[in-house]
Amino acid sequence: MDIKHKKENLIIVGAGLSGLYTAFLLQDKYNITILEARERIGGRVLSIDGLDLGPSWVWPDHTNILKLIKDFKLELIEQYNNGYAIYDDKTEAQKFTAQKAAPSFRVKGGMHKIIEKLENILKENSNVKIHLEEAVEEVEYTNSTLSIKTNENSYQCDKIVFTIPPRLVTQDISFNPPIALSSINKLNDIATWMGHTAKAAISFEKNFWIEKGLSGFIFSNIGPLMEVHDSSYKDNAALIGFFHSKATIEKESIKKQIKRIFPLDDKYIKNIYSIDWREEKYTSSLKDKDVNMQYFSYGYDLSLFDEKVDFAGTESSYENGGYLEGALLSAIKTSNKLL
Repeated sequence: MDIKHKKENLIIVGAGLSGLYTAFLLQDKYNITILEARERIGGRVLSIDGLDLGPSWVWPDHTNILKLIKDFKLELIEQYNNGYAIYDDKTEAQKFTAQKAAPSFRVKGGMHKIIEKLENILKENSNVKIHLEEAVEEVEYTNSTLSIKTNENSYQCDKIVFTIPPRLVTQDISFNPPIALSSINKLNDIATWMGHTAKAAISFEKNFWIEKGLSGFIFSNIGPLMEVHDSSYKDNAALIGFFHSKATIEKESIKKQIKRIFPLDDKYIKNIYSIDWREEKYTSSLKDKDVNMQYFSYGYDLSLFDEKVDFAGTESSYENGGYLEGALLSAIKTSNKLL
């Protein structure tokens, strides 16, 4: 005789790629509630007008994310690297031949297309609920029961998976009973992926740099953008760049740099978007703001409260930590344990 077991209740903290993919893998085995502190899903995966202000690339050895992109029927764009690069110094912008990089790929329409696909699938499953603007404040473990308190509600559950940056867990969430100092130190030792980063995207009327025999790659000692790459697709001309660690995040300073490197009229610049992940409350911790203290060794194993509380997220992955691939690998590892 078949006995149908009652599904356990699982809470996933964070609706970034790791959180959504964990829910995707476990949606038929658990009743799942996803708690997201932001007003949007995606976490550090953020695209505006198809331009990535979060992670931008995948590589050929990132097999899991490439398979997901293929399964979701999304289009890959190989990163354009043909032509001269530009070195931007105080005298003048100089052309140089950059070292040939390993092939990398972007997703047409931005990496957020992956998030949208996962969201649409999860929304069709009555076992999965996604709650936005609910920041977890407290976790309590009493008599084998887990309770979570957010800024809005309280929940009880059988299991919890944290997919938010590990330093935010120790900084923003209290535990009762308190977790061991060794666990706190383990979480605090892992730098937040993108927690020290600021990024910009600039769209243009046309990708004139290609017409000039340039790849769109710029390295600058002046800034505010220190590293810039082509982010075009056919007639959608764009560059994306990373700010110097101490640069001011202002549109006018970006425009001034672009016009210094490529003498052109303002009318050719359509839009400028930027984000300072260092100032994102639900990304960067206070510890991440100290750039001099940063080191990027990812990967850790941790369970709390009789292994009822687990951790995923790209920072937890020993393999490809700090990439989208690492985010998926961590979700796969945690899901396999919970299955």
